[in-house]
Amino acid sequence: MKKQTKNKKVSPEIGQNIYVGSSLYLGHAVDDFHGGLCKILRVEDGISAGEKTLFIEVAERLGFGYNWDILSKEQGRLKKQFGNQRGYKCPDYDPRFNEDF
Repeated sequence: MKKQTKNKKVSPEIGQNIYVGSSLYLGHAVDDFHGGLCKILRVEDGISAGEKTLFIEVAERLGFGYNWDILSKEQGRLKKQFGNQRGYKCPDYDPRFNEDF
């Protein structure tokens, strides 16, 4: 990732490794994900809260878009949390936690 200066936004690049956080779901635990370093596969324009922004998709979690404006600000904290650990799917197939399916 390019170094971010105070007033200059950094653009994500395909192939770049970035950090994403963990996600745990009560109603669809088959989608649980353990955060860490992930490789960017796609960068797309999108809208969030009525504003144009970039969304990224990572190889380790296909089909899920991350808002780059939000995620880019979390990189320092996520790096401290995960270090060199890679992100990975950790689905829970217990029917009690998959009632949405």
